Amino acid sequence: MPILSASVFDNTGKPYDVSKILTPDFLFDEAAYRGYSRVFLPITYVLSYGVQFASLTALVSHTLCWHGKDIWTQTRRSWAEAGGESSLYQPILSTSTSAATRDKIGKDASGSKLLRPDLDKLMGAEDVHNRLMRRYKDVPVEWYLITGAACLCIGMFVVE
Repeated sequence: MPILSASVFDNTGKPYDVSKILTPDFLFDEAAYRGYSRVFLPITYVLSYGVQFASLTALVSHTLCWHGKDIWTQTRRSWAEAGGESSLYQPILSTSTSAATRDKIGKDASGSKLLRPDLDKLMGAEDVHNRLMRRYKDVPVEWYLITGAACLCIGMFVVE
Protein backbone atom coordinates (compact mmCIF):
# COMPACT_ATOMS: atom_id res chain seq x y z
CA MET A 1 0.00 0.00 0.00
CA PRO A 2 1.55 3.34 -1.02
CA ILE A 3 2.15 6.02 1.58
CA LEU A 4 1.12 8.95 -0.64
CA SER A 5 -2.10 8.22 -2.48
CA ALA A 6 -5.57 9.61 -3.05
CA SER A 7 -7.11 6.12 -3.15
CA VAL A 8 -8.31 3.73 -0.49
CA PHE A 9 -7.22 0.12 -0.54
CA ASP A 10 -8.40 -3.39 0.33
CA ASN A 11 -6.49 -5.99 2.36
CA THR A 12 -4.43 -7.07 -0.67
CA GLY A 13 -3.11 -3.55 -1.36
CA LYS A 14 -5.24 -3.04 -4.48
CA PRO A 15 -7.63 -0.10 -4.90
CA TYR A 16 -10.88 -0.74 -3.03
CA ASP A 17 -13.70 -1.99 -5.26
CA VAL A 18 -16.86 -0.48 -3.78
CA SER A 19 -19.11 -2.38 -6.19
CA LYS A 20 -18.28 -5.60 -4.29
CA ILE A 21 -19.98 -4.38 -1.10
CA LEU A 22 -23.09 -2.80 -2.64
CA THR A 23 -26.41 -4.41 -3.47
CA PRO A 24 -27.97 -3.92 -6.94
CA ASP A 25 -29.95 -1.04 -5.32
CA PHE A 26 -26.66 0.60 -4.27
CA LEU A 27 -27.18 -0.14 -0.58
CA PHE A 28 -24.47 -1.27 1.82
CA ASP A 29 -24.25 -5.06 2.14
CA GLU A 30 -22.62 -5.91 5.47
CA ALA A 31 -22.14 -9.61 4.68
CA ALA A 32 -20.36 -8.76 1.42
CA TYR A 33 -18.22 -6.21 3.27
CA ARG A 34 -17.13 -8.82 5.82
CA GLY A 35 -16.37 -11.25 2.99
CA TYR A 36 -14.40 -8.79 0.88
CA SER A 37 -12.22 -6.51 3.03
CA ARG A 38 -12.30 -3.59 5.37
CA VAL A 39 -11.11 -0.23 4.06
CA PHE A 40 -7.43 0.65 4.45
CA LEU A 41 -6.52 4.34 4.31
CA PRO A 42 -3.05 5.61 3.38
CA ILE A 43 -1.23 7.59 6.05
CA THR A 44 -1.86 10.84 4.13
CA TYR A 45 -5.62 10.37 4.62
CA VAL A 46 -5.17 9.70 8.31
CA LEU A 47 -2.91 12.73 8.78
CA SER A 48 -5.22 14.92 6.72
CA TYR A 49 -8.28 14.03 8.80
CA GLY A 50 -6.30 14.33 12.04
CA VAL A 51 -4.97 17.78 11.17
CA GLN A 52 -8.42 18.98 10.07
CA PHE A 53 -10.08 17.88 13.30
CA ALA A 54 -7.21 19.28 15.38
CA SER A 55 -7.31 22.65 13.58
CA LEU A 56 -11.07 22.94 14.01
CA THR A 57 -10.73 22.18 17.71
CA ALA A 58 -7.85 24.65 18.00
CA LEU A 59 -9.90 27.33 16.25
CA VAL A 60 -12.80 26.96 18.67
CA SER A 61 -10.49 26.72 21.71
CA HIS A 62 -8.46 29.77 20.67
CA THR A 63 -11.58 31.83 20.01
CA LEU A 64 -13.07 30.93 23.39
CA CYS A 65 -9.83 31.53 25.30
CA TRP A 66 -8.70 34.68 23.51
CA HIS A 67 -12.01 36.40 22.72
CA GLY A 68 -14.41 34.60 25.07
CA LYS A 69 -14.80 37.48 27.53
CA ASP A 70 -15.56 39.96 24.74
CA ILE A 71 -18.02 37.57 23.10
CA TRP A 72 -19.77 36.93 26.42
CA THR A 73 -19.97 40.66 27.27
CA GLN A 74 -21.37 41.58 23.86
CA THR A 75 -23.83 38.67 23.96
CA ARG A 76 -25.18 39.78 27.34
CA ARG A 77 -25.52 43.37 26.10
CA SER A 78 -27.29 42.24 22.94
CA TRP A 79 -29.74 40.08 24.91
CA ALA A 80 -30.35 42.98 27.31
CA GLU A 81 -31.14 45.29 24.40
CA ALA A 82 -33.33 42.68 22.71
CA GLY A 83 -35.17 42.15 25.98
CA GLY A 84 -36.19 45.79 26.08
CA GLU A 85 -33.66 47.07 28.58
CA SER A 86 -32.45 50.40 27.28
CA SER A 87 -33.19 49.53 23.68
CA LEU A 88 -33.79 53.13 22.62
CA TYR A 89 -31.19 54.50 20.28
CA GLN A 90 -29.31 57.45 21.68
CA PRO A 91 -27.39 59.69 19.28
CA ILE A 92 -23.82 60.60 20.10
CA LEU A 93 -23.98 64.23 21.05
CA SER A 94 -21.43 66.68 19.80
CA THR A 95 -19.90 69.41 21.93
CA SER A 96 -21.99 71.98 20.04
CA THR A 97 -25.25 70.48 21.36
CA SER A 98 -26.76 72.61 24.08
CA ALA A 99 -27.01 71.34 27.65
CA ALA A 100 -30.83 71.56 27.55
CA THR A 101 -30.94 69.40 24.42
CA ARG A 102 -28.52 66.90 25.96
CA ASP A 103 -30.67 66.68 29.08
CA LYS A 104 -33.86 66.29 27.03
CA ILE A 105 -32.40 63.55 24.79
CA GLY A 106 -30.77 61.68 27.65
CA LYS A 107 -33.96 61.30 29.72
CA ASP A 108 -37.28 59.57 29.21
CA ALA A 109 -40.76 60.91 30.05
CA SER A 110 -40.33 60.26 33.77
CA GLY A 111 -37.07 62.21 33.81
CA SER A 112 -34.83 59.25 34.54
CA LYS A 113 -31.71 58.53 32.52
CA LEU A 114 -32.27 56.22 29.55
CA LEU A 115 -28.79 54.79 29.36
CA ARG A 116 -27.14 52.72 32.03
CA PRO A 117 -23.49 53.54 32.78
CA ASP A 118 -22.24 50.25 31.31
CA LEU A 119 -24.09 50.91 28.05
CA ASP A 120 -22.86 54.49 27.71
CA LYS A 121 -19.46 53.21 26.67
CA LEU A 122 -21.03 50.77 24.19
CA MET A 123 -23.28 53.37 22.59
CA GLY A 124 -20.47 55.91 22.31
CA ALA A 125 -17.89 53.46 21.05
CA GLU A 126 -17.42 52.83 17.39
CA ASP A 127 -16.55 49.42 16.01
CA VAL A 128 -13.03 49.27 14.59
CA HIS A 129 -14.34 47.80 11.33
CA ASN A 130 -16.87 50.61 10.97
CA ARG A 131 -14.12 53.16 11.55
CA LEU A 132 -11.90 51.57 8.90
CA MET A 133 -14.72 51.25 6.37
CA ARG A 134 -15.62 54.96 6.64
CA ARG A 135 -12.65 55.64 4.34
CA TYR A 136 -14.46 54.03 1.40
CA LYS A 137 -17.52 55.14 -0.53
CA ASP A 138 -20.63 52.98 -0.29
CA VAL A 139 -21.10 50.45 -3.07
CA PRO A 140 -24.16 51.14 -5.23
CA VAL A 141 -27.03 48.68 -4.78
CA GLU A 142 -26.93 47.91 -8.50
CA TRP A 143 -23.56 46.19 -8.02
CA TYR A 144 -25.12 43.76 -5.55
CA LEU A 145 -28.05 43.11 -7.89
CA ILE A 146 -25.75 42.50 -10.88
CA THR A 147 -23.47 40.23 -8.85
CA GLY A 148 -26.45 38.29 -7.50
CA ALA A 149 -27.98 37.86 -10.96
CA ALA A 150 -24.62 36.78 -12.44
CA CYS A 151 -24.08 34.22 -9.65
CA LEU A 152 -27.64 32.93 -10.11
CA CYS A 153 -27.06 32.46 -13.87
CA ILE A 154 -23.69 30.77 -13.31
CA GLY A 155 -25.23 28.53 -10.64
CA MET A 156 -28.08 27.47 -12.94
CA PHE A 157 -25.61 26.82 -15.77
CA VAL A 158 -23.38 24.68 -13.54
CA VAL A 159 -26.35 22.67 -12.19
CA GLU A 160 -27.75 22.07 -15.65
